[in-house]
Amino acid sequence: MNRKCKRCGLKTVLSEEDIEKMKAEVRAMRGVRLVPDDEYVRRLGVCLSCEKLEYGSTCTLCGCVVQVRAMLRDGRCPYPGKSKWEME
Repeated sequence: MNRKCKRCGLKTVLSEEDIEKMKAEVRAMRGVRLVPDDEYVRRLGVCLSCEKLEYGSTCTLCGCVVQVRAMLRDGRCPYPGKSKWEME
């Protein structure tokens, strides 16, 4: 079944290649501040174990691709009440 995201219209299951392309595009953008690799790994681990994750890549709270959001220094976890990134 090839369902589409209601928010953006993209296919819901992104391939690893799709995600890597997105990450490369973000890295190539001027002025985008990224977190260090160890912080990225920590944040992504939190996202990948969250009950609000769908399709292995999409946050159901905000619709972002977590592999990209976790890279961004200004990125925030949208979990209600308190960011799960700050709970650990």
